[in-house]
Amino acid sequence: MRPLAFTAPCVVLAITMWYVGAQSKPDSSSVTGNHASSPISVILISVDGLRPDAITKLGANTVPNFYRLRREGAFTDNARSAKDYTITLPNHTGMITGRLVTGYDGHNWTTNRDTEFPPDVTLHKQKGSYLDSVFAGAHDHGFRTALFASKSKFSLFDVSYNSANGAEDMIAPDNGRDKIDVFEFKNRSENVIDKLERAMKKDVFDFLMLHIRNPDTAGHVFKWNTEIPSPYMASVRKADELLGDVFEQIEDNSTWKGRTYLVVTTDHGGATGEKQHKANQNPENYTIPFFVWGPGIPAGADLYALNPETRQDPGSQNPALDEGVQPIRNAGAGNLCLDLLGVPAISGSTVNAMQDLKVKALTQ
Repeated sequence: MRPLAFTAPCVVLAITMWYVGAQSKPDSSSVTGNHASSPISVILISVDGLRPDAITKLGANTVPNFYRLRREGAFTDNARSAKDYTITLPNHTGMITGRLVTGYDGHNWTTNRDTEFPPDVTLHKQKGSYLDSVFAGAHDHGFRTALFASKSKFSLFDVSYNSANGAEDMIAPDNGRDKIDVFEFKNRSENVIDKLERAMKKDVFDFLMLHIRNPDTAGHVFKWNTEIPSPYMASVRKADELLGDVFEQIEDNSTWKGRTYLVVTTDHGGATGEKQHKANQNPENYTIPFFVWGPGIPAGADLYALNPETRQDPGSQNPALDEGVQPIRNAGAGNLCLDLLGVPAISGSTVNAMQDLKVKALTQ
C-alpha cells in the first residue's frame, strides 16, 4: 500500500461535498462501440503545479522516472503555460481545445473553482459556441478515449463532451456524441493511479488523459518551497513514483508495450514564497516542463532543437500568440497527441494548429 499523499483537508472537503451524488461512467470493461484498433496509444499526463527546477534540483536518483523522460525522450524545461492565466482549469482547457484563454479565438474559460459554476455548465455555454477538443478528435476517428482525474473540477470536461453536450460524430461510422468513453475521478492521485492500473490491465485506450495533483496541493500550502527537504519537493517525488506506476503498466502489458507515447507537462508552476500562482508575469508561474516519450522519439533531444523554424526558446518571457515565433506551450499538447495518432488538428484550435511541433528525429 502506498503511503498517504499530502492533501489539504479543506480541499478534500470541498471536492467531496461537490461530488456527492455525481454519476460515474461505466467501468471501462463495460464500454462498447465501433472503435477502431489503433497501432499506438497516447497518454497525456498533466502533473499539476510542477516546476521544472524541482525535477533538476531533486536529480536522477531521487526522481528517476522524470529523468527517464529526459534520458529516453525529447523535452524542454522552458515550455510555457497560457499567456494570461497561470491557473488550473484555464490551462487544462487549453490542453484539450488547443486554444489560449482570451480573445476571439480563445476558449474563454477563466473560472478555476468548481464551486463557482453549476454542475450542468459546459465549455460551450461559456464560449457561446461549440468548442472542439482532443477527445472529440480521437473519438470521432474511431479511437477509445478516457480521462482519469484527481480534481472534481475536471468533471467540466466530461459534462461538456457527454452524450447530451458533445457534437454529432460526422465521421462514419457513428460513435455517438459522448466523446470521453471512460471518466474516472478520485480526489487522491494515488487512488486515480490505482483505478488506472486496473483499467490498463484489461483495456487499451487510444487516447488517455491523466491528471496528478500532488505538487499543486502541496505548493498551495507550503508556498512552492524548492528547498530539500520540503513538502513541495516530497510531492514531486510522489508524482515521480506515480509516473513510475504508469511506466510499469506499459512495460508489463504486451498490449501497451512498444506502442505507447507519453506526453507529460503541467498547467503551471508556482512562485516560491507565494500560496497562489496567479501572477502571470512571474516566470516561476508560467515556466513549465514538456516531455515526449515513445517509439521513434530521439533520446535526450531538446524540443527546441527539433523545431528550429517553428518554435523559439522564449528565455524568461511569455510572449503573446501574435508575437512572432512561439515557444512550446502546454496548449499544444492536444494537437500533438492527435498528430501522434494520425488525426487532424482540433477544429478551431490556434496552438500547434498546424501540428508542426515535431517530436521525432528529422530523418523519420
